[in-house]
Amino acid sequence: MKKTLFILALIPFISTAGEYETTIGIGHQYGGIIGAQLGYKTTSTKYYAAIGAVGFALGAQTTFSDEKKHTYGFVVGKESIQAEDGFMFLTYDYHHNGFENNGFVMGAGFGFTRADEYHWFADRGEIETTPFITLNFGYKF
Repeated sequence: MKKTLFILALIPFISTAGEYETTIGIGHQYGGIIGAQLGYKTTSTKYYAAIGAVGFALGAQTTFSDEKKHTYGFVVGKESIQAEDGFMFLTYDYHHNGFENNGFVMGAGFGFTRADEYHWFADRGEIETTPFITLNFGYKF
């Protein structure tokens, strides 16, 4: 009985056709200064992991418009310059050629970064949580 319920619970995931997508860019969604994302994308949602020159990130996006050029989502991660103890942003992205097609992506996010008081590798033991606006720009293949 438990196996049957487990298999039935997996049917929506098995039947959802998706593809992998690679994106390069700058910003927190790409792991910091410059980096790359590897994502799993369906027709309206993308889940991704990113690694950059100074950090890493995990996130998700989903479309909300009929032409599928606008997405919202979230990203969490860590980067060693400005968010040594992590960051979390709610994001908005504009996909120039549409969510399902290759092309340029640009966006912004609002959230919080956590870092030590001096931000430049000065571990003073005093962690600050600071509101922050992030911008990103990339190209998806």
